[in-house]
Amino acid sequence: MPKRGRGRPIIESITASQQRLLIAIESHIEHEGKSPTLRELALRLEQGVASIYKLIQRLERNGYLSRTVGKSRGLVVLRSSTEPTTAGMVSIPLLGTVAAGLPIFAPENHLGELMVDAATVRSGRHFALKVSGESMIDAGIAPGDVLIVRQQPLAEHRDIVVALLNEDATVKRLFHRGGEIALLPENPRFKKIPIGPEDDLRILGKVIAVRHTACQEPPVHELA
Repeated sequence: MPKRGRGRPIIESITASQQRLLIAIESHIEHEGKSPTLRELALRLEQGVASIYKLIQRLERNGYLSRTVGKSRGLVVLRSSTEPTTAGMVSIPLLGTVAAGLPIFAPENHLGELMVDAATVRSGRHFALKVSGESMIDAGIAPGDVLIVRQQPLAEHRDIVVALLNEDATVKRLFHRGGEIALLPENPRFKKIPIGPEDDLRILGKVIAVRHTACQEPPVHELA
């Protein structure tokens, strides 16, 4: 993955056609409770499916949408069409959930760009990761939320981290006390994961903020 410093500034503004599409997606989600398909958008806007797809790709690159590949209703609005301009914003790479054996930073796992306030990513390199599963729900991290992660190889006791355990990526709270190391879920239905000497544990980064995409205008709350 190329070096980005603290993020790449976005200077391209949203076009009128992109805004119409984004409004259509937001309206469909608000009234139907689910994202629209490409065909539904094409019918609503009286455009071809190919044209809609190109607009969605541009909105992904500009940090307004994320899309789950392989799902017909996999669109998630990351920035509302009514949000202000991008002044003071930077972009960081948005990664999807990781299949077993697939490196987290592999090109296949890069969904696009996420725009964040420059003050949130003041120093270092950062990435965003879409959450799958409910193991951290009691920490305020729900399925579909987007985590903002500062890349770092070390973390402190009780930090929420993105870790690579035996080649599988996971988001958990780090426990490191009295010689015991474990990854702790924040949901009583899930068991803690003890780390033994035979395990390969690598910290990829610390979660510093959460963007709740279930809301129409996703708020961000900072963890550090």
